[in-house]
Amino acid sequence: MSGRALTVVTVFALSLLVGLPRAEAQRRRQPPAPPRAPAEGMWAVGGSAGVAAPTDDTLSAGFDLAGSVEGYLTSRVSVRAQVSGAWWDIVGRGFTGTVSPFVFDGNLVYNWEGGKVHPFVTGGVGAYHYGSHIDHGTDGGDTKFGGDFGGGVEYFFSRRSTITGEGLYHAVGAFNSPAATFDGSFWTFRAGLKHYF
Repeated sequence: MSGRALTVVTVFALSLLVGLPRAEAQRRRQPPAPPRAPAEGMWAVGGSAGVAAPTDDTLSAGFDLAGSVEGYLTSRVSVRAQVSGAWWDIVGRGFTGTVSPFVFDGNLVYNWEGGKVHPFVTGGVGAYHYGSHIDHGTDGGDTKFGGDFGGGVEYFFSRRSTITGEGLYHAVGAFNSPAATFDGSFWTFRAGLKHYF
């Protein structure tokens, strides 16, 4: 082997020896990629707004607002606590007024992996407090226990944030106001935002 060839081989071998540890050190310094959302042990918070449509014909549909906290038992199954409130007008009776349901419910949620789109189903139970105000009359309140079920979809617009859409049916018995009894069941249709931690 000539002197020139030996020099080329030596330089090549030395560059490999010097370069490999440096490349290995760079590889080790890079932080691991964060887990894909949702993942076991993650938490999420969300807020949504929409419409609440009572099944009682003498209550008009009204604005609905909700906030939630969700803990993931697995990447597919979560437990959600949600607080919501709505505002309905009393119509078609011999009096006018408003009814405002305030709801605290706990749900089990199952979602399917679909890339950026995750459909889900949910069901749970909760406490439903119906505050009522009768115009030129009195105020009152009645609390009932009920259940809800439904489903929706999450669209991931970033790795940890989603746009949500959900429809729920709330099955609740009749509740009393100072002037009348109403059917407490209703539908909610909401859109919102959710962020994973």
